Amino acid sequence: MFNEEYERLLKKSVEVAPDWLKKDVESIVSKEPHAGISYLISELHHTYTFSIRHILSASHLSSEWSQVSRERLNFIDNNIDVIAALYNEEKIH
Repeated sequence: MFNEEYERLLKKSVEVAPDWLKKDVESIVSKEPHAGISYLISELHHTYTFSIRHILSASHLSSEWSQVSRERLNFIDNNIDVIAALYNEEKIH
């Protein structure tokens, strides 16, 4: 029973996953179709960790990108199972 409930919750979570995550997963998988889930997660982290985008947004006196990237990294870290399910869906299509 627990496994069935988990599968239902995971399916629902994938349906309501943020568009930015779906687009990022699709983009990464299309560029590296033979890469595994660990590569995908690594690329997601690389996309949203401190980078030139943070510096440029700070130079324009905007902290928006910093806040967005923190929220997205938090989402990524807390939803590995959803990312894995999105990855599996992308690999099927």
